[in-house]
Amino acid sequence: MLEKKPRRGIQSVEIAFRILNVMQTSQQAMALKEIAPLAGLTTSAANNYLVSLVRIGLAAADEKPGHYRLGPAALSLGTSAIQQIDGFEVVRREVTNLRDMTRRSAAVTTWSDDGPLSLFKQDGDQRGAFEFRTGLIPMLGTAAGKIYAARLPPNLTSHLIEREWSAVFGGKPDTAKFRNDAVRELKRKGYTTTTRSELDGYVSIAAPIVDWNGDVRFTLSLAGTRASMKIEPTSDHVTALLASASSATKALGGKTENRD
Repeated sequence: MLEKKPRRGIQSVEIAFRILNVMQTSQQAMALKEIAPLAGLTTSAANNYLVSLVRIGLAAADEKPGHYRLGPAALSLGTSAIQQIDGFEVVRREVTNLRDMTRRSAAVTTWSDDGPLSLFKQDGDQRGAFEFRTGLIPMLGTAAGKIYAARLPPNLTSHLIEREWSAVFGGKPDTAKFRNDAVRELKRKGYTTTTRSELDGYVSIAAPIVDWNGDVRFTLSLAGTRASMKIEPTSDHVTALLASASSATKALGGKTENRD
């Protein structure tokens, strides 16, 4: 049987995407000399692409000479993409309701090819280190990341866990233990928790939102401090989180799973 030849595409479009993908990993404008090698280009070639990307609004020149950031057209595309995600409007409302009920920071996350992606957040009464952010978030150190580790096939998550562990701690982690611990916690409680030692008192909790097929479509999360947010199963914050996740799950045609 003859193998299908790859369909021909436009290489320049793929190269331009590499540049945009590099810029979206940073929370601030990046220097041309930083963008070029990360995109696999010479500085001259990257500059030529950026001229066109700036012209159409997908990139923007920063006030600092030689630095670039994503432009307004990129924001517009991202907003449209989020709105097209099936069920997003349902979970967006739940995030707002959850924040209003608890006064804690709330967020909704989905899975992407690059890992957990925070789509929408609402800040609570506490600001600073206890706020969520949108964009890619870690597998390690987030309650939402633990849910994806527990529910997704290992081939989708192991490399991300290993990469993050190596960057923070060095060496290779026991991904099976991390995954099994997450599975047990989620099965026992119906939600996951995380405490970050580098942020004094920071805690977060997350619960899965399941679709009609039984797959985790989104996660809902709350964040705060140990003094302001209780993470025990009977606490008001956990009760509110699980109720919101259950409501969104039902709206997507899914069934709330029984806990041990």
